[in-house]
Order: sequence, then structure tokens, then C-alpha cells
Amino acid sequence: MTVAVAQPASETRVLSLIGIGHFLSHFYILCLPPMLPTLAREFDVGFALLGAAIAGYAWIGGLMQAGVGFALDRIGARQMLAAGLGLNAAAIACIGLVDGYWAFAAFAVLAGIGNAVFHPVDYAIIAAKIDERRLGRAYSLHTFSGFFGGGVAPIAMVTLSAAFDWRTAFISVGLIGVVAALVILIQGDALAGEQRQPKRSASGPAPKSVLLTAPVLLYFLFLATYGLATGGIGSQGVVAMVKMGLTDEAGAAQVLSAYQFAIAAGILAGGVLAERYGRHGLVAAVCLLAAAALLVLPPVLSPVGLLLFLIFIASGFGFGAVLPARDLMVRAITPPGDSGRVFGVVFVGLSVGSGLAGVAFGALVDAGGHALVFPVAGALLVLAVLITTAAQISANRAAQ
Repeated sequence: MTVAVAQPASETRVLSLIGIGHFLSHFYILCLPPMLPTLAREFDVGFALLGAAIAGYAWIGGLMQAGVGFALDRIGARQMLAAGLGLNAAAIACIGLVDGYWAFAAFAVLAGIGNAVFHPVDYAIIAAKIDERRLGRAYSLHTFSGFFGGGVAPIAMVTLSAAFDWRTAFISVGLIGVVAALVILIQGDALAGEQRQPKRSASGPAPKSVLLTAPVLLYFLFLATYGLATGGIGSQGVVAMVKMGLTDEAGAAQVLSAYQFAIAAGILAGGVLAERYGRHGLVAAVCLLAAAALLVLPPVLSPVGLLLFLIFIASGFGFGAVLPARDLMVRAITPPGDSGRVFGVVFVGLSVGSGLAGVAFGALVDAGGHALVFPVAGALLVLAVLITTAAQISANRAAQ
């Protein structure tokens, strides 16, 4: 595999620029939920309609990632990243100007379209600009920047709304993203993506698309399963803890917040593990199985107080530590020049799983199975380990 080897200073510049974009990507997704009570009063609508707009934001961005991966060659990574971030940010800013629900929903969908660029474009740039020996750390820093942005968003929006008003909050954070998009646009080839390999001659046999191979499809299924597990905890974790009598709503929210920050810490540690030990499948399996075992404990031990926090902090760390290994495993099956396409398709699986989680786990809670929320998520992690093992076996066979 031919990889462009950049000097560390250049790599730092690249990771900083795409990290800012990824930070804002997650920030914009999670800047909406804390504002729902305010928007419900302003637009005189229920939470179901507001939730539908947010679902449209998330789903359209997730499902369009595959198309973005295919468009990279014609448009260019830097141009596409700047355009996507600019659209995302401008749509968020415009939410601060709307007077009704349907205009809000339209701009939410436009923001989702802009959000589609980040994963396929960022991974194409990383593949082109980062030394293969430092990919583990690069992937971990990239993923961490997104999760950190998601953690900052609720605090920032609530603070800005209290200091000014909700409209100023949306306009301000949106304009910051527009400026960041302009900065990215003037970077020249510093943010160029991979170059595709020359096509085979017409007389040669037509190669099978890498997107239709068993490893890619299995990693798609792996991310869908992983997304279903994490989405289940995120969407119904607070409700499950309260119904099980482990804590009240405020305490459960604090536990879930600690769990999210532990994921971010695990991502950084996972990047170091991935670089030092190299056996990415084993790292992923150990992290996921440890997290799965911990998720069985809440209904068994009925933990409260510090023990409850420790269980979820440890499980969140495991959820996060697997992510750099995940990216490196997908990278290992990706031909040179195809990172945008492969990562774009595979990450659709994460969006599908995360999107289904709220419905599936919500139905489980409605049926009285609140005590099963965390064990079911753990069982999904075990299934994810089996799927990623099958993907690695399939990739090894294809390489022989």
C-alpha cells in the first residue's frame, strides 16, 4: 500500500483542521436536544414532531454518507468538506431566524445533508496524509474530537441561551462553523484525499467491487450492531435506571454523562493500544466483551451510588477503546484510493443501528423489560464480536 508520509507538523495541521470539522459535526447534532423545550413553546408543537425533525437530521446525514464517498473523486475532499461544513453550519444559524416548525424542520434536514460529508471525507484525508505508523493515534484523535464536541454542545447552548436568547445561540454557533468552512476551503492540497488507482483496461476482467465483498458487508453489520447497543443505552439508559430504582432522573443523567466522557477517554487509550499491539481484532474483542460483562451487572447487583458510576464508566471506556481498532480493521480491507467509499458505506451501518435503537429499546421498556435494557445491549456486543471475527476471517481468506 502506498501512503503519503507527511512530516509530524503537517500531520498535526491536518488532524487539527479535520478535528475542528468533526467537533462541529457532533456539536451541531447535539445542540438541538437541549433546546427542545424552548422550541416546543416557540413553535407550539409537540415533542414528537420536534423529534421527527431531529431524526430526519440524523438519518439523512447517515444514509447519504455512501453517496459522498462516491462523489469524492469528482469534487475533491477539501472542497466537499468545506461545502458540507458550510451547509451544516449555515442551516444551524438559520434555525435562529425561523418563526415556525416547518421552516425549522427544513433547515434541520439541510443540516443533515451537510453532515453527511464528515466520515467519508475525513477518512480519505487521513489515509492520504497520515503516516501508516501513526494511523491508530490519528483515528483516535479524530473520533475523540467528535465525541468531545457532542459533550460540549448542551452546555454551550444552555449557557448562550441564558446569557442572550435561543436565537442568538443558534446564530452564533452556526457562524463559527461558516468561518471554519472558509478556513478549510483555503488550505489547498493540505487536505487533499486519496488518489484512486488507475482502472483496469477494458480487455481485462472486470474487478468485483470492494463494496460488495464479504468483509465490507460484515463490517457494515458490525457497526449496525454496535450502533444498536450504544443507541439503546443512550436512548433508554436513564429510563431503565430510574425504573429499576437505581437512582432518580437527575442521578441517572449524571451516570449517563459520566459514561459518555468515559467513552471519549477510552477512544484516546484505544488509539495507543491499536498502535502498540497491532492485533486490532483481539483489542476490539477484549474491549467489547469486557463492556458486555459489565452491562449484565445492573439488574444482578442493583448497584447504587459510586458502584453504579464505576460500572458505567468502565463499560463506557470499553465502548470507546474499540473505536480506533474498528477504524484500523476497516482500513486494512480498503484498497488504496477507496477509503472514502468504503468508510462511507460502512458508517451507514452505524446510522442504521443507532436509528433503530430508540424504537427497539423503547418497545422493550414499554413491554416492561426495563431491567433487560443493559443485558440486551451487552448481548449485542457479544454478537458484534462474532461478526467482526467473521469479517477478519473473511478478509484473511481474501488476502490469500
